[in-house]
Amino acid sequence: MKKIYKYTLQIEDKQTLKLPEGSKILSVAEQNNSIVLYALVNTATENVEHVSILIHGTGHPADDVEDYTFLGTVKLYGGDLMFHVFYKKI
Repeated sequence: MKKIYKYTLQIEDKQTLKLPEGSKILSVAEQNNSIVLYALVNTATENVEHVSILIHGTGHPADDVEDYTFLGTVKLYGGDLMFHVFYKKI
Protein backbone atom coordinates (compact mmCIF):
# COMPACT_ATOMS: atom_id res chain seq x y z
CA MET A 1 0.00 0.00 0.00
CA LYS A 2 1.35 3.44 -0.90
CA LYS A 3 0.65 6.72 0.86
CA ILE A 4 2.03 10.24 0.72
CA TYR A 5 3.85 11.12 3.95
CA LYS A 6 5.16 14.47 5.15
CA TYR A 7 8.54 14.91 6.84
CA THR A 8 9.49 18.15 8.60
CA LEU A 9 13.10 19.08 7.84
CA GLN A 10 15.50 20.80 10.17
CA ILE A 11 16.80 24.11 8.85
CA GLU A 12 20.44 23.05 8.72
CA ASP A 13 22.97 22.52 5.95
CA LYS A 14 22.90 18.69 5.96
CA GLN A 15 20.73 15.97 7.44
CA THR A 16 19.78 12.36 6.80
CA LEU A 17 16.23 11.03 6.55
CA LYS A 18 15.19 7.41 7.01
CA LEU A 19 12.40 6.56 4.56
CA PRO A 20 10.68 3.27 3.77
CA GLU A 21 12.61 1.44 1.05
CA GLY A 22 11.51 2.41 -2.45
CA SER A 23 10.10 5.80 -1.45
CA LYS A 24 9.76 8.43 -4.15
CA ILE A 25 10.54 11.99 -3.04
CA LEU A 26 7.92 14.30 -4.51
CA SER A 27 8.39 17.91 -3.37
CA VAL A 28 9.22 20.39 -0.63
CA ALA A 29 7.05 23.21 0.66
CA GLU A 30 6.63 25.73 3.47
CA GLN A 31 4.23 24.93 6.28
CA ASN A 32 4.03 27.02 9.47
CA ASN A 33 7.47 28.54 8.78
CA SER A 34 9.06 25.09 8.47
CA ILE A 35 10.34 23.18 5.46
CA VAL A 36 8.40 19.98 4.79
CA LEU A 37 9.26 17.20 2.35
CA TYR A 38 6.58 15.01 0.77
CA ALA A 39 7.31 11.44 -0.30
CA LEU A 40 5.28 8.60 -1.77
CA VAL A 41 6.06 5.64 0.51
CA ASN A 42 5.30 1.94 0.51
CA THR A 43 3.73 1.37 3.93
CA ALA A 44 3.95 -2.42 3.54
CA THR A 45 7.76 -2.57 3.85
CA GLU A 46 9.75 -2.58 7.07
CA ASN A 47 13.04 -1.96 5.23
CA VAL A 48 14.42 1.57 5.26
CA GLU A 49 16.74 3.60 3.08
CA HIS A 50 18.69 6.73 3.90
CA VAL A 51 18.41 9.99 2.03
CA SER A 52 20.91 12.82 2.40
CA ILE A 53 19.31 16.27 2.36
CA LEU A 54 21.18 19.53 1.75
CA ILE A 55 19.59 22.92 2.43
CA HIS A 56 21.32 26.13 1.36
CA GLY A 57 20.19 29.71 1.63
CA THR A 58 20.44 32.06 -1.32
CA GLY A 59 23.97 33.46 -1.54
CA HIS A 60 25.47 30.76 0.70
CA PRO A 61 28.18 28.35 -0.52
CA ALA A 62 26.79 25.34 -2.40
CA ASP A 63 29.90 23.52 -3.62
CA ASP A 64 28.59 20.22 -2.23
CA VAL A 65 25.43 19.85 -4.39
CA GLU A 66 26.92 18.36 -7.58
CA ASP A 67 25.92 14.74 -6.83
CA TYR A 68 22.49 15.76 -5.54
CA THR A 69 19.13 16.28 -7.24
CA PHE A 70 17.51 19.69 -6.85
CA LEU A 71 14.13 19.31 -5.16
CA GLY A 72 12.86 22.86 -4.86
CA THR A 73 13.07 26.31 -3.31
CA VAL A 74 11.13 27.20 -0.19
CA LYS A 75 10.49 30.71 1.11
CA LEU A 76 10.04 31.26 4.83
CA TYR A 77 8.87 34.25 6.85
CA GLY A 78 7.08 35.91 3.95
CA GLY A 79 10.05 35.52 1.62
CA ASP A 80 12.63 37.00 3.99
CA LEU A 81 14.53 33.69 3.85
CA MET A 82 14.89 31.53 0.73
CA PHE A 83 16.16 27.96 1.04
CA HIS A 84 17.14 25.59 -1.80
CA VAL A 85 16.74 21.88 -1.09
CA PHE A 86 18.71 19.02 -2.68
CA TYR A 87 18.67 15.25 -2.03
CA LYS A 88 20.39 11.97 -2.86
CA LYS A 89 19.80 8.40 -1.74
CA ILE A 90 22.77 6.99 0.15
